[in-house]
Amino acid sequence: MFRITLRLLIHFVFAAAVVVATTAVHAAQECGFLPTSEVDQAFAEFAPWHTEVGGAVGHCLFLSNEGAPPNMLSFMQQFKTSKADADKIYNAMRKGFADSGAVTEVAGFGDRAFRFGPGSDVNIVAQKDKLVVTMTLHLQREVTEADIKAMAKLGQLALRGANDPETVRKASACPWFNEAGLKKIFGGKPYEVQVYGENGCMAVDKQKRALMVSVIERNNGLTIDSLLSPDCEQRDLPELGLSNGKNAKLSFSCKSGSLRAAVNFAENKRVYRLIWVTAGVEPSDAEKAALIELAKHMRSVGR
Repeated sequence: MFRITLRLLIHFVFAAAVVVATTAVHAAQECGFLPTSEVDQAFAEFAPWHTEVGGAVGHCLFLSNEGAPPNMLSFMQQFKTSKADADKIYNAMRKGFADSGAVTEVAGFGDRAFRFGPGSDVNIVAQKDKLVVTMTLHLQREVTEADIKAMAKLGQLALRGANDPETVRKASACPWFNEAGLKKIFGGKPYEVQVYGENGCMAVDKQKRALMVSVIERNNGLTIDSLLSPDCEQRDLPELGLSNGKNAKLSFSCKSGSLRAAVNFAENKRVYRLIWVTAGVEPSDAEKAALIELAKHMRSVGR
């Protein structure tokens, strides 16, 4: 069983939200398990909402009123191969939230559920058989009990695919990964892939090493440099073959945050991000080379 840690999952959700808030609204795919019209109805005070991250399965992100830090509603699905594996995920997340503050049980939602977070941000984690869903709601005012009930009602739709074989298959079929590249960066050790919406995926292994990828539709204001951490070393990547070699960079040896290496590149009005997070050691030259090879594959798929 491969456990995607609470820290990595929450990082993935909020990193996506922060980045998309800086970009132009684009024609995202509809969310496969939750129509935008349902969100408009549930949170009519903040309508219209739009689907910022959609796709058949994995992660759907809805935003509204982006003139300020936007209202945000996110649903993140984790499909496991057994109920026992899903139990471990749920229990670890409950402990992780409980270590940060009080959690409250949510009755009548999936097999079991809890919530965390007063104020303008609330998280609900629910389990149904082999599926764990993490829901995040941020509003431009205090979240009320009525908001939480509306959030949980929408979350029931995210739990519907728990026992559907086709949904489970889609949840592990990432178009941006290739098997040879994953075997290389994970050193031939077993890994698990999870799809997070139309343009995001994660692969993780038992050592808690993780590869996260995302594809961001951009406006003219979003640049590679705006996404780079200033405390990391960087170099250009002419080997990706972009017409402008400055539009691809490798970053590594970061002084803060997780030990990691990242490739960011821009082409055809998209920004592509690959982040390799290691387990307590600085990424090796071989891992950075494998990350660059995965970026080349990602570019070939996106062209």
